[in-house]
Amino acid sequence: MRFLRPRLRTPAQMVVLGAVAAVILGAFKGPGPAVGIMVPFLALAAAYYAWGGEDTDMGAIIGSRPDERQKSMQMKVAALQGKVMSGAAAVTYLVVVLGKDNGLWPKLDVWPFAIPLALASLTGLAGWVIYRERGGGDDAAGAHADQAGPRIQPRIPVDHL
Repeated sequence: MRFLRPRLRTPAQMVVLGAVAAVILGAFKGPGPAVGIMVPFLALAAAYYAWGGEDTDMGAIIGSRPDERQKSMQMKVAALQGKVMSGAAAVTYLVVVLGKDNGLWPKLDVWPFAIPLALASLTGLAGWVIYRERGGGDDAAGAHADQAGPRIQPRIPVDHL
């Protein structure tokens, strides 16, 4: 969405997301609920537009004009969200499985709760594959300390200098 001004990118994403949700809901439930679901997305887009114009860290991030520090903060926040959601998916799955085994909710299907857990696992694996360092993997300092390289001899003797 580089063709849009930076401040309009996040609000435009909210409008598109709301339109997609409205079309899907409208196809199954009719136009009333579709309009009802679009209203919060439009309000959110307006709030993001206003927030994106502020001269704060969040305003810069929402307005698509972050500096390096704000990009780092955004990446750390996304990482924390991913960790929390992955942990929540694992705990939810365990609670459902243990509850089903103990008869707390015998008619509950377990497979829908396995989907977020599988997604967290697969995205973790994909992240390790995509963001790994290229090379042999033993580039760390001191990895070959016991294997000293060949000693380089100067061409001119040192006592002639």
